[in-house]
Amino acid sequence: MPVSPHAARTRRITEVLVSNGLAVLAGQLGLAERAPETLRRRILAAGGTDAAAMPGPVRLRHALEELGPVFVKLGQMLSTRDDLLPSAYTTELRHLQDATRPVAFSEIAETIREEFGRDVEDAYAHIDAEPLATASIGQAHRARLHDGTEVVVKVRKPGVEESVLTDLEILRRLAAVAAREWSLARDVDIEGLIGAFDRSMRRELDYRTEAANAERFRDDLAEDPVVRIPRVFGELSTSLVLTEEFAQGLRITDGAALDAAGVDRRALARAATRTIVKMVMVDGFFHADPHPGNMFVRDDGCLWLIDFGMTGELTSTVREDIVRLLLAVSAQDAEAVAASLLRLAPPRGAVDSRRFQHDVRALLDTVGTKALQDIDLQAFFARLTTVLRRNHLQLPPDVSLLLRMLVLTESTAIALDPEFSLGEVLAEVAPVALAQMWSPGALLRRAREAGIQALRLGEEVPARVQRLLDDYESRGVGVHLDSRDLEPLAVRIEAVGDRLVAGMTMSSLIISIGRVAATRAEAGRGVRDPLLLAAGGATALLGTYLAAGAGPLRAAGRALKRGMRPPR
Repeated sequence: MPVSPHAARTRRITEVLVSNGLAVLAGQLGLAERAPETLRRRILAAGGTDAAAMPGPVRLRHALEELGPVFVKLGQMLSTRDDLLPSAYTTELRHLQDATRPVAFSEIAETIREEFGRDVEDAYAHIDAEPLATASIGQAHRARLHDGTEVVVKVRKPGVEESVLTDLEILRRLAAVAAREWSLARDVDIEGLIGAFDRSMRRELDYRTEAANAERFRDDLAEDPVVRIPRVFGELSTSLVLTEEFAQGLRITDGAALDAAGVDRRALARAATRTIVKMVMVDGFFHADPHPGNMFVRDDGCLWLIDFGMTGELTSTVREDIVRLLLAVSAQDAEAVAASLLRLAPPRGAVDSRRFQHDVRALLDTVGTKALQDIDLQAFFARLTTVLRRNHLQLPPDVSLLLRMLVLTESTAIALDPEFSLGEVLAEVAPVALAQMWSPGALLRRAREAGIQALRLGEEVPARVQRLLDDYESRGVGVHLDSRDLEPLAVRIEAVGDRLVAGMTMSSLIISIGRVAATRAEAGRGVRDPLLLAAGGATALLGTYLAAGAGPLRAAGRALKRGMRPPR
């Protein structure tokens, strides 16, 4: 009876895990049930530990490399998740090598012919048969258009989609089994992780996604003084083929060549990093893989940024939380840091609030009173992810990607300028992002969100009170109430009060000024118009009124938090 491709691949995965001393992992993933009898006995005999000469992280890396492109990329993704895995594993997984061989040019030419409906010679004036670069999904060839433009042509390797989709389906099935049978897998939401990885890999299979990313970056950075994005040639791009402008220049790691060309490396490092940080804090859409191989210095001193297969996107709310976190770290405000972290990394299960607060204070003690530009951010991020993992807080994929991107950005900038400080650039860009947070549009949006939160809070409180009454009726006066259960509610009460005051007061101020401006334009009155003074007074009065209304919310939240603190 013939074995299906899925069954054959599952057996191969089992064999590789067991041969690399990872039989226990194979058992936790439910692979023993589908393994041949010999393998099943080896898995069961492994018991609770894997016995092998090499350390566990090394054995895992070897297994992933042996299993091929999808598993290598999975390992590369996990290498960025210091909030999930011990540092020994994430460090080892960063050494993963995606060793793939190029396919014959005849196969590449056939793909181009099928996609464009014409011969390669008709599409390009010239194309090199030898690839410029080779990856697991595709390979790149240098070419020239008929008008003389130098380009790079990326072509997806034939047959790669079928093998990738097979592995992704197997991974999703294994994740579902692990979530049922393995408590650690449930704690890290393995199904959510694999789901996000699945979506990322499927996007990578379609070059139209990368083309759209490149065009979006070109629009966002159209006025940027330093960074340039290669042009995409849409008429010569499909889901399987991507044609873009060739980014020719000096490698940013070649200090001697840059110095000989008269490049101000210090200024370039600061300007390019400022642009990358602006992508995050202002635009919300960022290049997630800014390593030296994706940047080249042009003859005019500007910087090419290439390869847009890996990107991240942050909502305005997440960007606000990041800015608040940076400011809270600078201000040594442990409560604000803890609140920002809880918003950025929602906990998986219960959080010991006392231990979490203690860990946050210990984290802040490591930076002392240093200004943001003086903090060693790589070391700080490493300690931060340890705090998150210890307290079962899990970063969303794009925020985790952001931390990795910031570390890469600093390392790349240091290649240009050994004295570079990422914190210095963050300190420059944060006020710009903060100004955007308090723009009229953002304030109106925040006021709407505060109203929605207030409604949700109003729905939650009766339910909590009803549960307390039910508990009282069933158990009498010996009601056990864990203050930690109320702390998130207290934080939300206080936050709603603050947002109502800030959002609604500023919104009313904007409306009043707009009406004053319209009246002045109509009546031709001067700056000392009494109406302007009246509008200011009315705005102040409205602010006072709102503060009086929202004040009890803030006071209630603060009182709850004070009551939950242990006596000293």
